[in-house]
Amino acid sequence: MEKRQQPRRSDADEAIPRALVFNTRAAVLASILEHNPIIDAYLLNYLANFYVGPLLKVVEARQGLTRPEWIVIFCLSQREGLNAQQIGEVTGRAKSSISHAVKLLQKKALLVRCPDPADGRRQVLMLTDRGRAAYLDLVSFFVEREKGMLSCLTQSERSTLRKLMIKLTDNMESWAKSY
Repeated sequence: MEKRQQPRRSDADEAIPRALVFNTRAAVLASILEHNPIIDAYLLNYLANFYVGPLLKVVEARQGLTRPEWIVIFCLSQREGLNAQQIGEVTGRAKSSISHAVKLLQKKALLVRCPDPADGRRQVLMLTDRGRAAYLDLVSFFVEREKGMLSCLTQSERSTLRKLMIKLTDNMESWAKSY
């Protein structure tokens, strides 16, 4: 059986610093990154996994919420009056996952469905007092974890990182499709 050759990153790409190799995890990561044809996407996902994984355990332990339930609560805490479809669109989560989370949150009395003031045929979602309390109980863990993750960056670097992420987000229409 012929071994498929991995696509190579261009020579212009920055080499992986050998300074990463300071422990076993870093050594394995460095070897995965060395000839990785999707290094930037891999690193974004890698960081996201280490950021959110432990937080989801806190969400479950403190409030008994699943990831999709937390996503719905988080979105509604930022902007009430969204519907399940809008939440799916702004989070990239499957419609069925968000719809199921909404049903569970209704059963837990953390949100309610209300007629849309702009179109009475549609339903929008609103957090209950219990839903807002759940958000307030959890958000500080996310804030602290973000602070820890970004603590190695200067304010200028953080600003640049944010600008670059916004630029990527602004370009999503050209490549991102809902699943």
